[in-house]
Amino acid sequence: MPAKIEIDFTDEKLTSHGGWIFLGRLFNRLRLGERIGETLRLKQRARGASDAQMLLSLVASQVAGGGALSDVDVLRVDAVGKRLLGLSEVPDSRRLGEYLCRFDAHSIERLELLVQSVAAEVMPAVIAHELDQRGYLPLFVDGSAIEVSGPLFEQAAKGYNGQDQYWLHGVFLGTAWGAARLHPGGVSVTEGWREQLAAVASWIAPETPVWVHVDNAYYSKDFVEDCHRRGWDYSISVTHEGFRRPVLDSIEGLTDEAWTDIGLGEEATLTYHRPQGWREHPYVVIRRTHDGAQKRLQPAYTVILVSRDDLPVDELVRRHRQKQGQENAFKGPLIDLDLHHPPCRAFHANQAYYLCGQLAQLLLRMIQYQLLPPKARGHGIRPLIRHLIRSTARLVCHARRWRLDFAKTAFRLDWLYYASCQLE
Repeated sequence: MPAKIEIDFTDEKLTSHGGWIFLGRLFNRLRLGERIGETLRLKQRARGASDAQMLLSLVASQVAGGGALSDVDVLRVDAVGKRLLGLSEVPDSRRLGEYLCRFDAHSIERLELLVQSVAAEVMPAVIAHELDQRGYLPLFVDGSAIEVSGPLFEQAAKGYNGQDQYWLHGVFLGTAWGAARLHPGGVSVTEGWREQLAAVASWIAPETPVWVHVDNAYYSKDFVEDCHRRGWDYSISVTHEGFRRPVLDSIEGLTDEAWTDIGLGEEATLTYHRPQGWREHPYVVIRRTHDGAQKRLQPAYTVILVSRDDLPVDELVRRHRQKQGQENAFKGPLIDLDLHHPPCRAFHANQAYYLCGQLAQLLLRMIQYQLLPPKARGHGIRPLIRHLIRSTARLVCHARRWRLDFAKTAFRLDWLYYASCQLE
């Protein structure tokens, strides 16, 4: 390193978010601004940012990993970024917060339908990719506590863990966020699952093999019967001792020959149990005898309700454990888009904020599936944000033509080049 490096400033048209050019092209391709304008009429005055510019500014900030409303102020002063996104007006964070507070239950429903319409355009590619890679479509249903502090958050209440919170419930198809709804605090952790499954089911062809991953909260006759009615397979973690005990009692005295070695110090077997009021169902029981090289004094048991008994038990276990990957897909938007902290006191404002977060995740997946090489589809959204969206670029005008220059030393120069070719 040189002994002395001078620091200077330039009037060059630079941006630290050159990847916004790809997002801006999606905005145009999807006619997203026009669709928002047709869906919402919350602005009361013509001056300033329109409904579309308000929400697209928030979504663009979230796509770049800026979940705080104040991150929109960064876009507001980024002249190149605004040009790449096609946004002539960007609100400041205070105006954006005031705008979100205009949402009510009716406008939330309309925004949710708009986000669902965008999801419908992403899902065919996601479903085709999952079927090609796995032979079935993994579908994950779960919720997450959105903790808040202080008494000023409207409709927040103590949840299952005793903390003040909202409850965010969602459905993922593969790694795409298919449905999202922020609920008041204190609701059931499975609130709204039936409506959300109905919403995503319209994108899934009847003959498509589906495997639903859920945890013990969905261990209910209604949920299981709904999956049967749709022709979807499922695996459900059974962790409640009252539900586990009858299943474990059914394997009392089972001989060692009945267990199948599935590796890593684990064995598995298939058994059957009929909960009261249900039909009889198969269950996989996993017996762990070792922790690494250390043998356990007493085996540990894992119980999984499954829909199939015609697959080898090791395949049933493998499919169920893919649930962890989809759990990470749910955690991804909350962490990588910085959505852990609702920004507004008004409940409907926060619902709108999280619907925009879902839209941001879907747009990142659309960039991934439509603009990047097929090998890039295995990545989460964090590399897309860090190595594509947050790529420094320079905007140049020469002979009345605009050009965006990326550094040839960019870490994912292959992604930038491939994506730029798809825009031509």
